[in-house]
Amino acid sequence: MKLKAFIQSAENHPTTLAELRRAHEWAETEQFLGLYAYATQSGAIAFDLAFGSDFWDQVPSQWLFGIDYGRTQPQALRFLIERSNVEVRIHDGAWVVERNGFLPRRDFHMKAGFLTNSTKSRFGMVVGSGNFSSNGLRQAAECGASLHAATTMEFKKTFRSAFRAAKDLWEAATPVEDILDSYEERWAASAALEAPEPEAPAPNYDELEVFWIEAGYVTRNRGPDKPGNQIDMPRGMNRYFGFNAPDNLAVNSVIGEVTFEPPAGGPVTNNLRLGNNMMEKISLPIPETHGFDMYDGKVLVFSPQGGHYRMWALEAEDFESAFGHRLASVRVTKSGRRYGHIE
Repeated sequence: MKLKAFIQSAENHPTTLAELRRAHEWAETEQFLGLYAYATQSGAIAFDLAFGSDFWDQVPSQWLFGIDYGRTQPQALRFLIERSNVEVRIHDGAWVVERNGFLPRRDFHMKAGFLTNSTKSRFGMVVGSGNFSSNGLRQAAECGASLHAATTMEFKKTFRSAFRAAKDLWEAATPVEDILDSYEERWAASAALEAPEPEAPAPNYDELEVFWIEAGYVTRNRGPDKPGNQIDMPRGMNRYFGFNAPDNLAVNSVIGEVTFEPPAGGPVTNNLRLGNNMMEKISLPIPETHGFDMYDGKVLVFSPQGGHYRMWALEAEDFESAFGHRLASVRVTKSGRRYGHIE
């Protein structure tokens, strides 16, 4: 058996996602079982980018997630169940979905993936601290280990008992289809970021120090194997960027130039324009060259600095922890993405 420990984000060490991919290629996976405490939209997109349509088409996969405390995003669950050969279950889901705050009877903290090929007697396991979010799978500082058993006897002596215990958890769990509509409804109603009353006044844009928008799903404008970097924003959001576009602006007109200051790679200047769908479109800095892993499922945060805009891409939970107590009015796009400013 081969065992490899790694520290994600350390130089010359792989990511959790890369180790999952390596185990998959070695095992020529016939069956995948993934168990994670929670799932985010960014995690689902990151996995999809790394494994591609061939994985979904060729490998039956079973997924077990927790919804403890409402950390799992319904968008992530819907994305996964729309793939081929996928079954998703929720740990103690029928009970947790009915509890205020989605409080569990017992916390579900699993973070493991099993990749098995019984025909060729190859068995892989990747376990660690990273959850099923883009940060947990490839960006944040995490630790983990991958195990490869090349014979059935090796598998039996090492992690077969863990695999069987994981299967038992999955078998006992609630099919996601039984509770997803209810979970999504209750999750949205309990979200910390609540929409304002319709008559909420517009902010004084000249005085804003921080504003934000949920990216949602980002179209893969750079190709199917790369995270997208072009997002739509609601009509009028140009005011947050210091413009005042007229209401009768023609489609495909350039509203102005926006210069971003991302965490790495230097400033990037792109046009903000009005698209054919009457949304305001902007191309953001290329994720992999400017300190981001992706924008999908993240909350984009902007801070005006001398005519430029410093920016961050945060997981929703991290955004709410950092800024939830400072939110001013929260607005909602027609597609349900939220945005606003921070006081």
